Amino acid sequence: SSLWGSRSELRHKLSNHSIAWAGLRQQPLMANALPTVGAACAGFFGLLLLFSFASLAPTEMALKYNYVFKTVNPQILTSAGLMFVGPMTSLIKYPKTIQTMDYTQEHADILDGRTFDGLPLLLGLSFQYRLLPDEKSLFTLYHELEGTPGDYVDLFELVGMHMITELATNFTAYQFFNEKQTIATIMREQLDQYFRANLFASVESLQINEDDLPRAFTDSVLMAATSKQNITRMMKTKDAKVVEFTTARQVAAAQANVTVAGAMGERHRILQNGRADAAIIEAYVEAERRAYSAIKQTMNLSGDDLIKYIWYDTLGGGSVSSSAHESADIQMMVGVDPAAYISQVTPS
Repeated sequence: SSLWGSRSELRHKLSNHSIAWAGLRQQPLMANALPTVGAACAGFFGLLLLFSFASLAPTEMALKYNYVFKTVNPQILTSAGLMFVGPMTSLIKYPKTIQTMDYTQEHADILDGRTFDGLPLLLGLSFQYRLLPDEKSLFTLYHELEGTPGDYVDLFELVGMHMITELATNFTAYQFFNEKQTIATIMREQLDQYFRANLFASVESLQINEDDLPRAFTDSVLMAATSKQNITRMMKTKDAKVVEFTTARQVAAAQANVTVAGAMGERHRILQNGRADAAIIEAYVEAERRAYSAIKQTMNLSGDDLIKYIWYDTLGGGSVSSSAHESADIQMMVGVDPAAYISQVTPS
């Protein structure tokens, strides 16, 4: 027992020495650990501060999301650039610009529907939408339409597909063939009304890019359009000929009027010239009558004597109608009939 007691005391002493030695060893270790812990804390807070900043593009708007408390701030951020959003906070970004939704054969989401008259219709189109920028709309869109950011795009695609396919049944195949723009306008208005009321977005425009109708219907419509075009062309040709012939008649009537006017002018010219010649002759005759009457009274001539005087006076150029420039030198034969007068002397 004394031996056992000695062993117990020895073990107790060894244990006390071990504790004392361990304490002496931990003192420098704790002194070395304090700077490391401080540096780690500083690094953590530095990273926390660094990740408290976020950037926003000019074409984006955002909501602040705290991923510790799982809450979203309803205030919309629209200012572009780098900004402080707070620790444990990120931005849920949305586009401010107009976005396009396409339904095309390439994307394998072309719309398969029917027209009002029951014909099958493959409809490819696109529409442009914009998220409403007010705080209530964007905050409600996140809470009601999204499980994860961006889910609203898939919802918009499905709603648009359903509404457009249903709206297509309100129009006939002929309307799709001839009135695409009118149909696109009506579809845009209906989509815009529903999107504003339920999906917190506006539909700005809509284009029908493809509308495949049955081949038989398309061929018959093209044939009818060709026939209509031919009829229109013939009507235009007829109208052109009517104008051409009317113009020809007007030209002929104008030319006839010109001919008649020319004939009337020629008639008046001839009449005026005749009247002028008659007046001149009458004036000459009247002047000679008065002159010979004066000679008769002055020279007391009558009968054959007066006639001879008149004859020789005429031969000598003494009549009223004679030219003053005519030569007074004449040649005559005595005892010969006056009708045998030959010529007057021509100076050499």
